[in-house]
Amino acid sequence: MLGGGQKDSYLGTYRSAADVIENSTLDYTIIRPAWLTDKDEVDYETTAKGEPFKGTEVSRKSIGNFVAKIIDDPAPYARKNFGVNKPNTDGDKPAWY
Repeated sequence: MLGGGQKDSYLGTYRSAADVIENSTLDYTIIRPAWLTDKDEVDYETTAKGEPFKGTEVSRKSIGNFVAKIIDDPAPYARKNFGVNKPNTDGDKPAWY
């Protein structure tokens, strides 16, 4: 769910762009990462579009791993939209914020 104020203005732009992609005939995978960290770890979970987004952070290395999985076997990820976060990081902001 989008927050109020300024956040609405920039998240709304991303939502509009995602709508255009999802309503196209493109083969796509939309990745919605939590706050990105530089931690040297691969530890993530995904949520599908329509499920509540979980977690507040995820490592860039984890996103790279997820992208590599999509490249290796794109069919299970085709025309889908995923939230990606580190497990057990639920909250209002990342631990380092």
